[in-house]
Amino acid sequence: MSRVLSIMIALLAIAAIATPVMAEDRLGLAGQLRVRGWHVDDGGSYTETFADQRLRIGGKLSIAEGVSVTFRTDITESDWGSGNVNGSGRTTVGGSDFQSQHWDRAHLDLSKNNMHLRAGQQFIKLGNSGVDQQSNGLAFNLKGAIPVSVFSLLVDDNGSDNDSDEFISGIRVGHSTDLYAANAFVGNWNDGMEADVYVIGVTSSFNLDAVKLYGEVEYFTGDFNDAMNIDAVGLQLFLDGSLAASEAATVGAQFFYAQGTDDADETQVHLLGSGFDGWDPLLDVGTGLSNERIALGNPYELLGSDAGVIGGRLYGMLKASDALNLGASVAYLEPEEDSSAVYDSKLVLAGGVKYAVMPNTSLDLQLQYVDPDPVVGSADEEFSTGVGLFVNF
Repeated sequence: MSRVLSIMIALLAIAAIATPVMAEDRLGLAGQLRVRGWHVDDGGSYTETFADQRLRIGGKLSIAEGVSVTFRTDITESDWGSGNVNGSGRTTVGGSDFQSQHWDRAHLDLSKNNMHLRAGQQFIKLGNSGVDQQSNGLAFNLKGAIPVSVFSLLVDDNGSDNDSDEFISGIRVGHSTDLYAANAFVGNWNDGMEADVYVIGVTSSFNLDAVKLYGEVEYFTGDFNDAMNIDAVGLQLFLDGSLAASEAATVGAQFFYAQGTDDADETQVHLLGSGFDGWDPLLDVGTGLSNERIALGNPYELLGSDAGVIGGRLYGMLKASDALNLGASVAYLEPEEDSSAVYDSKLVLAGGVKYAVMPNTSLDLQLQYVDPDPVVGSADEEFSTGVGLFVNF
């Protein structure tokens, strides 16, 4: 073997060893594979039992100091038996509404000193129910004792006329200590045509050792449909207090209020954005199954689109062992504006179990019951259950 050939082989061997090390240093991956089963019964004509799955992979590629790229994709997200004959691993084509893969994060981040810029497809959420949107856009953060964030997301480029582009934009300022954290924000949704709606909100949380408190208030105003002279209205309040009664048990209470309206020139607004992340607190009992296929939805709109809500919830969580966690809750809701209500009330019960069967692997079970009382006629009780295996990596 010639000397030159020997040197080339040695260099190739070094490169083969060094490349994975370099890639490992630059790329961090995390995600989850879940397989779940569901049973839904509305007490009437609809009953269904089915299974689904999803592989979620997210990663951050550190390019240089202060420079990174983030991505997240969901693969084979589908009901069993509803995709390709060979399973859901092949992306569908031909305009199908069902896609076996989609990308929901793809953005770059530039950080220098106390400044941070994020550009690309990203997720913005202000409060639980102020702004909740995933879109392409820009976000700029100024770090400090009182950090400031501004963002603008392009929701829809409605053709060549720039005046008709749809944006969700906003600004948030905050302050925090070991005792509390508070944020104030203003958001705007402008569809470039008839809608120009604003939200003003404040959130605050307090950590008092065994006692934890959270409060959130939002006020919506502006034009919901300028052409039809319909105004946007909304005032909503959420309070949550919990007590660690022991090292293993936690009990808590929540209060919900949302202003309704019976004015033909007004419509209740409870959120700016698509609600990509969702908010389903009435069924949160510590499993990975709430806010999913057996979700109720945002409590501010559960009794009618303009009815508002007045309600409360009691919940408890118990760590029965290192591997076993239990949760249960009961909630009751009534409309704030009776004349706009579809339901006079709703009673919601939920219970859940989370069991660590192996490291980073859990078996979750959730049962829930909804007793609706409609304004007109009658409605049957609804029963739903879900079970799932989750592997986090």
